[in-house]
Amino acid sequence: MMKQILYIFCFLFSLNLIAQNDTAIFDWKTDVEIPNKVGLNGSFSGVHNDALIIAGGANFPDKPVWEGGKKKWHSTIYVLPNKNEPSNWITSEVVLPYPMANGVSINTSKGILCIGGDNESTVFKSVFFLKWNAKTKTVEIENLPDLPIPLSNFGGSMIDDMVYLVGGQLEKGGISTNSFLSFNVITSLTRKQYTWKQHEEFPGMHRIQPVVVAQSNGHQDCLYVFSGLSYDASKDVAYNLLGDVYEFDPHRNVWSQKNDIPSNGTPGIEHGYVAAAPSIKVGDSHILIFGGAGGEHQELNNRISNWEQQNILKDKAELADNEKLKLEALQTEDKELVKATSFSKTVWAYHTITDTWSKRGEHPNQTQVVANAIKWGDAIVIPGGEVRPGVRTSSVTIATQKPYEASFGWINYVTLVAYLLIMVLMGWYFSRKNKTTDDYFLAGGRIPWWAAGLSIYATMLSAITYLSQPALAYSFDWQAYLGYFAILLVVPIVIAFYLPFFRKLNITTAYEYLEKRFNVVIRMFGSTSFVLFQLVRMGIVVYLPALALSTVVGIDIYLAIVVMGILAILYTYLGGMEAVIWTDVVQVIVLILGLILGLIFIAIEIGDVGYIFETAYADGKMQMVDLRFSFTEVVTWSLFLGSFALTLVPYTTDQAVVQRYMTTANEKEARKSIWLNGFIAIPAGLLIFTMGAFLYVYFKEHPEFLSVGMQNDSVFPLFITNHLPPGIAGLVIAGIFSASMSSLDSSMHSISTVVTVDFYKRFSSKYSEENGLQMAKWITVIVGVFGTIIACLMAAFPVKSLFFLFQEVIGLLGSAIAGIFILGIFVKSANWKGTLIGAILSIVVLAFIKYNTPINFYIYPLIAIPVCVIGGWLFSFVFKVEQKNLEELTYSKK
Repeated sequence: MMKQILYIFCFLFSLNLIAQNDTAIFDWKTDVEIPNKVGLNGSFSGVHNDALIIAGGANFPDKPVWEGGKKKWHSTIYVLPNKNEPSNWITSEVVLPYPMANGVSINTSKGILCIGGDNESTVFKSVFFLKWNAKTKTVEIENLPDLPIPLSNFGGSMIDDMVYLVGGQLEKGGISTNSFLSFNVITSLTRKQYTWKQHEEFPGMHRIQPVVVAQSNGHQDCLYVFSGLSYDASKDVAYNLLGDVYEFDPHRNVWSQKNDIPSNGTPGIEHGYVAAAPSIKVGDSHILIFGGAGGEHQELNNRISNWEQQNILKDKAELADNEKLKLEALQTEDKELVKATSFSKTVWAYHTITDTWSKRGEHPNQTQVVANAIKWGDAIVIPGGEVRPGVRTSSVTIATQKPYEASFGWINYVTLVAYLLIMVLMGWYFSRKNKTTDDYFLAGGRIPWWAAGLSIYATMLSAITYLSQPALAYSFDWQAYLGYFAILLVVPIVIAFYLPFFRKLNITTAYEYLEKRFNVVIRMFGSTSFVLFQLVRMGIVVYLPALALSTVVGIDIYLAIVVMGILAILYTYLGGMEAVIWTDVVQVIVLILGLILGLIFIAIEIGDVGYIFETAYADGKMQMVDLRFSFTEVVTWSLFLGSFALTLVPYTTDQAVVQRYMTTANEKEARKSIWLNGFIAIPAGLLIFTMGAFLYVYFKEHPEFLSVGMQNDSVFPLFITNHLPPGIAGLVIAGIFSASMSSLDSSMHSISTVVTVDFYKRFSSKYSEENGLQMAKWITVIVGVFGTIIACLMAAFPVKSLFFLFQEVIGLLGSAIAGIFILGIFVKSANWKGTLIGAILSIVVLAFIKYNTPINFYIYPLIAIPVCVIGGWLFSFVFKVEQKNLEELTYSKK
């Protein structure tokens, strides 16, 4: 019976695979024309202040090259200020310093950076910004330091503020080179001048017209070099068509060779040839390459290039008569073939994480080469270029990516809606038990230890962990899994030193302890910091899954955020802590089952579990240890110690976690719940990271199933939605919704508890159990609405990895509170004045480190917590305060 069920699931699985294998991803338009009707290639082009700028370029204005036409270089600058008015071009009165083409142009925030190039007589070193002044409707040119060497026909791209250049020629018609240069385009207070650097030569064969694009490889942004033409006139075969691919990691200063470009039918070579192709990075890990100089009749391009050089020599009378006759014969012979040929039309998507290629449609018209692909709003534009050997175009091709067509299906929607309704019904059911604030805040102490333990795990799990960590293992490796083991060190500390204080003092919020230990000022500092942190957290934990689910399920991101917000508000308002905990229990079960089912189905599809692990291991995806000593990169020592500190913060200071310690009947039950949470984390983390490795191998085998332009954090829900059977996919997606709502409800409820107890009850003389309960419920609603609004605002800002952002937020906002609790429990001499100064000092130091150093975020709490503790201890000696009755409030050996 089980075997039959698996066969049915596999059949449904295969139907999903077939449905997703649609490779054409663009809608195309070519109704925009550059004012130069002959067309231009090799132009400097880009977008600045939302205006498309095309400058310089070259063409054959009088007659084709095979009829003896002479190439002409131009200095005119054309501007299209509004993409919605495609005919309103402006011909700038400002022109380039020389007629020029065949350089590199890169979009930056300061303008279009234009580098090098050539004309009929020379190769240039010039570097300048082209800027569009939208107010005066004029072009401005800002000159920058020259290249250290002249260069033309090279490639370039930008990582952060560093431009990298590869290949090119030093002189007209000269041998191609292995040049590799960098240029820092941002000046700062410490470095007043722009700086050029010549690096060791590029390791591949020397080349011109390489495709050079910067994109993340899952670890960090890297430089990718594709194809190119190796040229040396002194050789018997002057041209070598290259199909190789190289990656440069600027953090490690290392080149590595990747998989060759697949064949695109270029004669005489097995690999693909995409030299001079327009290219652009999209999303977190794709590079799009539009066509390229390869194709069925590409050898004609070599001949045309020879003709251009020989026509120059012919005009200078440097060819012998027989050579002139031979040239004329060749030109006549190939004239008709040249008219019929075109370049490769294939649109390739290269995926940097899996090092794979997939076809994503074809250019519907004449493919343009020696042109740029430029992001302009929601579209990619390719202005001008060469469409046949020696033939230019004035067309501006506009490619707009088709919206993702989700295949979620009605069965999955029914499952999702049913699941979410059950969550609301649970809130209604538990609402009948909420008679007092103790019921609403602490579930009346009725929660069994195992449910409390699962709820603690669910609170710490969140949709961030469930979506981002499989994506980390898929795009990076298993190093972050080491952080799970830090919890086994934290649990004994919490049970031995923190839990007894919280239970003994019979407090509702953790910050009540701070007033008892210090005074009301420190309590307010702790409570306010917690509320601010949770408000930021609420936005992140709702936005991330909403983003992922809107991408792959097809639900509008704002609708997804609002639905999660409303449902979480509803059942938390009704059911209080008891509803929050029991919905957490259901959520954990569903999410763990989702991981297990996902792993089973990938194993079935690949057919060999051993192959999956072997491939992931061979490609470095299961690496867990990096013994390098680095403060800027995530390596083993900083990751483990930082994870310990980052885990210590919520388990000792976070009201959302501490509150769950208080929901059990006694301290013994609370200890069991904390240990259960710790023991669950290790195997659950193993499932999460194994899923990342399985996803990597699955999409390496099927790169065509990846959505071009997607964020890496969407890879797991993409797989769930498209490749799990209907019903199961809906249940797991519902679990992700629930995980997000669980994090949201925990934040709402804990903020409500803190505001009601630490502010309203503490300062209001009108407080009573009845109005306190009503206040708590209304605060839950207000905070839920506010958190939903924050998540909607976050939807406007792209974030590369929400998991890392969340860890940074914990490090920045949580470390000072952790330091305060350490001072309170372990340092008897610490007083409120010294502690407050230490906390503020910790925040200031950490903010300085965050915005002025490249130190990685795992080290933040390793710096901030000691600064708070040491600073608080020292300043307590400077600012004396009399303290009494500390025996019950501080740790002492008995």
